[in-house]
Amino acid sequence: MQEEFLILYDKITNFDAPGYTDEEISRFLSRAQERFVLHVYNPMGNKYVTGFEETEKRRKDLSELVRDVELVPAILQTDAKADGKFFELPANFLYTIQEEAEISSTDSCYNGDTGVEVKPITHDYYLKNKKNPYKKPYGELIWRLDFSSNGTAKRHELITDTATTVTKYNVRYIKKPTPIITATGVTIEDATGVKSCELHPITHRAIVDEAVAIAAGITNPETFQIRKMEAGLSE
Repeated sequence: MQEEFLILYDKITNFDAPGYTDEEISRFLSRAQERFVLHVYNPMGNKYVTGFEETEKRRKDLSELVRDVELVPAILQTDAKADGKFFELPANFLYTIQEEAEISSTDSCYNGDTGVEVKPITHDYYLKNKKNPYKKPYGELIWRLDFSSNGTAKRHELITDTATTVTKYNVRYIKKPTPIITATGVTIEDATGVKSCELHPITHRAIVDEAVAIAAGITNPETFQIRKMEAGLSE
């Protein structure tokens, strides 16, 4: 990827622009990779307005970042709502794809159920509907709020009715990609040393193109805008 970056960068700048170090190229590639992931995941980020699972191509684009995790209630529940429980997410968590819960319940109709629906909601929705008997949680529905405690841990807060206790929370998610590092001795975030791109190989040229656009934009903003337009047309 570094070799392709150098070839393309020299080509579009006519060998006129300043060179970049291994660390700088690694940072360009890592930033481009993050932009690519966000672009694919967000349906408003591409001209076809398709989410990442809506086409075979887009599923493959992020397939290498999909992970599963089984969570139990966090030890610390400070600031949790009276009807809620915190579940700490993995440090590499980026976006939820699918979520469901296993529960115990004082209601024998639901006790021991698995695959219980977890519905993401906003805090405003919670306030408006927590007393609404037709919308509030019950044995087959759990609400989920996003929460972070002083930035120390990514958390989801699961809201249940008084009869229900979540025993396991199963989440399939997209992980944050590991930075791309092209040389030893380079550190980006918590990654050190040579790190290959985790994404499917079919995405690598698109990431290089984005990295070149970022690099060219620093020295030549007009070139950057042209590259961005080309990227939009080729999506």
